[in-house]
Amino acid sequence: MNYTRLFRCTNEKGYFSVSEKTVDFCQDDLDDDDVMIVDNGELVFLWVGTRASDVEVKMAYKAAQVYIGHMANKQPNKPRKLVASLKFHESKRFKRNFHGWSQHKIPAGDR
Repeated sequence: MNYTRLFRCTNEKGYFSVSEKTVDFCQDDLDDDDVMIVDNGELVFLWVGTRASDVEVKMAYKAAQVYIGHMANKQPNKPRKLVASLKFHESKRFKRNFHGWSQHKIPAGDR
């Protein structure tokens, strides 16, 4: 948890952009309309919201690859692996990156 970073990938303004969220993020910061990149220093997760567009998914995948390459040059002794994660199908490894992950935040109709 000391190193974990969260990035939002979106094209809501008509162009694709990647921006880092605050250091103090939580499950509520995962935007269903976008793709999020979560880096915990070991794994880089590509989290895909249910309403993310195909363009966002493709561009976020490429952005994650570029990010992993950049971090490999910056920290060659800490290689990272890319892991996909879909909303409602998050692994325990993914959920551990968020304080107090709760299934109760999922609307009953979406479970």
